[in-house]
Amino acid sequence: MLRSETPNPAWRTGLIITAIAGILCTSWAGCRRGDRSHDGKVVLDLWHVWGGEQADAIDEVISKFEATHPGIAINPVFTRNDLATSQKFFTAVAAGAPPDVIFVDGPQVAPWAEWGALEPLDPYLAEAGIQAEDYFDPCWRQCSYDGKTWALTYCADPNFGFVWNKQQFREAGLDPDDPPESIAELDAMAVELTTRTEDGALESIGFIPWAQYGPANSVFTWGWAFGGEFYDYETQTVTADDPDVVRSMAWMLEYADRFDVRKIAALEAGFGTQEQDPFYTGKMAMRCLHIGGIVDIGKYAPDLDWGVTFIPAPEVGGEERSSWVGGWCMSIPSGSPHPDEAFELIRWLCHDPEGTTAVGEASGLFPGVEDSPYFEQVRGEPYYGAFLQIIQETRHQRPVMPSQAFLMRELTRAVDAARFGKIPPPSTVAIVAPSGPDWAVDVEQGLAEIGGRLVASPADADVTIVDATSALPTEMPEGSLVVAVTTQPVTPTGADGYVLLPFDAADLERWYVAKTALREASENTQRELDLILKGSE
Repeated sequence: MLRSETPNPAWRTGLIITAIAGILCTSWAGCRRGDRSHDGKVVLDLWHVWGGEQADAIDEVISKFEATHPGIAINPVFTRNDLATSQKFFTAVAAGAPPDVIFVDGPQVAPWAEWGALEPLDPYLAEAGIQAEDYFDPCWRQCSYDGKTWALTYCADPNFGFVWNKQQFREAGLDPDDPPESIAELDAMAVELTTRTEDGALESIGFIPWAQYGPANSVFTWGWAFGGEFYDYETQTVTADDPDVVRSMAWMLEYADRFDVRKIAALEAGFGTQEQDPFYTGKMAMRCLHIGGIVDIGKYAPDLDWGVTFIPAPEVGGEERSSWVGGWCMSIPSGSPHPDEAFELIRWLCHDPEGTTAVGEASGLFPGVEDSPYFEQVRGEPYYGAFLQIIQETRHQRPVMPSQAFLMRELTRAVDAARFGKIPPPSTVAIVAPSGPDWAVDVEQGLAEIGGRLVASPADADVTIVDATSALPTEMPEGSLVVAVTTQPVTPTGADGYVLLPFDAADLERWYVAKTALREASENTQRELDLILKGSE
């Protein structure tokens, strides 16, 4: 029987102490779960997160597994799970009474592994001949941490398809078969597709950049589309204030200014889910869509005339056909009573041709393994073929590090603080531009409108603007944030970021607010990460 390494003992000791109160009032108090069997079969407890139609799908898949594995029975148990806390699971592991198999969200893999709650799968993978090359790259990477593999991807979410309402395009005089490919085209179409009531309130809107499955997922989506990165794996450094990510948030803030963030919030208050989804009801003409939306549209808005393509990107400095992978994975908890049988369930659902096809057919979601026969079934299906193209070209997954959940909370806070004006604009600004370019005149003239004033010394400024459109200064000024005005999306050495021409005081305010919000998110997450890593030494 294959057994993997013992979990981190320091983590285990600390968890047992913190879990004592919970253990005393749970149904497994004082007991260690032993072997479970029924009618000569090994019974596996599978904790899953699926409700509604997906719960029916997991039951269907389990039935097919049991039909091909007569010696194993599955006991599926719905257990709530989110990125912030899964106390029931941790308490069960500490009590020595974990489930045999558990679903783990991709961003949870690293922290759960760091805390010793999961068993490494590497011995099982080697024996089964399962390799990284079998999976879409981000699907494998999201399951790997600290040199080991802790999970396999059950369903791969191509995040996202960019969808548009063709009827609203027609009504706005736009070509219904010509969606935006660039950010500039997206911005222009968003204006054309927005409608207002007689008193100026928003009746519908073309697009809301931060409303793509929450602010944090929106930051990831647009940060990568603009060419940014969120984490340096070599140095274990959080880089949410990467210059390209800052550029993407500054662009998001243009929508808050152009359409009035409070009017947008009032419109969003009427948004809902299922049949009240704003894309289905015509309240938002363009959006990013999860693959599960294909089924939802068929159910709640069957007459909707829509299309799907790749996410738009900036024409200069962006990442064309950008996307990233999310989705649920499957792991063996530390102390699983039947790890061999548990891995066989994981292998069948996450790697086996028959199993991954069963998952796709039942759920409508994509497997993480690249050569699943299910893909041939859907290649020619409406909408699914487009999502298949997206996942085949995907490059990213959310940062695989133990403070991932913390980062998502910080990104949400950053977006909300930035768009609702909770971060003040710079009050003092210095300009280093000896040639006196036109943009410098525009910025100086507009400072009063954002509540700022010009100062002579960078040491006295909240932010210093440096002209890098022709030649860089011999050395960057010290004492404040430095933003370089450039013609290309490159941050000069010594600067904290860049902005492209054309550029005025409003652009400066958006850059400064975005940089401030994301820098705080990075620094806070870095402190959390350092504490976690130090605690596991």
